[in-house]
Amino acid sequence: MRAGILLASLFVFSFSLFVNPFPALAKELTILTAFGTSDMEAGKSLTAIKTAYEKNGDTVIWAYSSNIIRAKLNKEKQVVYSVTEALDFAAENGYKDVKIQSLHVVPAEEYMKICRLISRYMESKGENFNSVTMGHPLLSSKQDLDKTVEAVFSALPKERTKEDALILMGHGNDRGTGDLSLLAAAHAFHSADPMVWLATVEGALAFDNVLAELTQTNAQKVWLMPFMVVAGDHAKNDMAGEEEASWKTILIKKGYEVHTVLNGLGSNPKIQNLFIEHTKNSRDNIKDGTIISR
Repeated sequence: MRAGILLASLFVFSFSLFVNPFPALAKELTILTAFGTSDMEAGKSLTAIKTAYEKNGDTVIWAYSSNIIRAKLNKEKQVVYSVTEALDFAAENGYKDVKIQSLHVVPAEEYMKICRLISRYMESKGENFNSVTMGHPLLSSKQDLDKTVEAVFSALPKERTKEDALILMGHGNDRGTGDLSLLAAAHAFHSADPMVWLATVEGALAFDNVLAELTQTNAQKVWLMPFMVVAGDHAKNDMAGEEEASWKTILIKKGYEVHTVLNGLGSNPKIQNLFIEHTKNSRDNIKDGTIISR
């Protein structure tokens, strides 16, 4: 009798090595969403963020909201999904828990576009997942802003002195939805260091306003840095380019010595960690087209 029980136990144990009688733990996938870039140099900031996530143990894919950039990269045999394509990939490959992280600086037009796409997708295909969480953009709270200011200051060139001016270029949003967050950021930077300003390509924080304030100082040297995740076309051309309308050219014509730093925020490890915190701490579980607080 005992021998029979022993043999039965061995059989069950052997069988369990090949067939797990319990459901496998749901696989998790992280989708990093951004407008995107096809500039290889600028893309290093995004690569640095992806690497930080992978070191954190995440399985990562990209979703770019720009149709033009996706088409260009796909033509070059680089696999970059749209938001809906990324969610289809997750469903087709058995990922039941999906973490989506916005790599936008503020919750403005592009961020809201992605939220709408996800919500519409979940209305029709939400049953494919157990959870789909959405991590907020970089500046979503006062705590985020404090950490971001500290992160930016930690990455300033060592050659910059307290007498030198620093102007950060943000993207901005001419439709206004991101202006309040960026106005708060501009105030925080200038309060922390009166020789630091934030201006934007679009929106309320016009470069001309900063120029007017700059003339009231004794600054002779000006540093220009992007306040964007990637140092792409705006940073290279509108900020640091040789064109007549670039910030660099305008400042040089006004007699300033100008130095440019072309590093996107994504290359800063402290910014990478802040995005990872947002992903990890997200409580927004998008299900059936709604946001449920868990």
